[in-house]
Amino acid sequence: MKTVKFAGICLCILLSIQITNAQDNLDLNNYLLKAGYTKLELKKMPTGHLHISGILNGGEGNFILDTGATGTVIEIKNEKKFKMQSESSERQAAGAGGTRMQMKSSSHNMLELSGFQLKNIDLMLLNLDHVNNAFESLGVPKVDGIIGADILTNTKAIIDYVDLSVYFKN
Repeated sequence: MKTVKFAGICLCILLSIQITNAQDNLDLNNYLLKAGYTKLELKKMPTGHLHISGILNGGEGNFILDTGATGTVIEIKNEKKFKMQSESSERQAAGAGGTRMQMKSSSHNMLELSGFQLKNIDLMLLNLDHVNNAFESLGVPKVDGIIGADILTNTKAIIDYVDLSVYFKN
């Protein structure tokens, strides 16, 4: 039996929780903002995926947030749209779309999500036809990429599913 290692992440699923502080009775939003988090609005797609708009290297894009994706990937066909410099990668992806999907890597990217900037980040490029074909068959707009656990972990993300928001911290 093969052992598969996954990078562990811990994301809190928050359900209408109020945090009580001895000095203040703060709601979750105020508590996280005071703790240095930035709140980003999400939209729930008809498929149930969480959508977020962003700007990658100056180009506007549509992304989904995927806590199960180990890394952030951009649709390989959008390499020029997002002014990405890439090189072949020996890494291969495996996921709902199949296994052994060839990837390319891209360094020194700038991603802005609702005003929250991530500078000098490394991203992977991957053919996302399997995702976009499924979305298209359901009448859902295509996505330019998937925000994965690498960004969620690095920003200490907290997802509020009730309020449809995500909080990032630098």
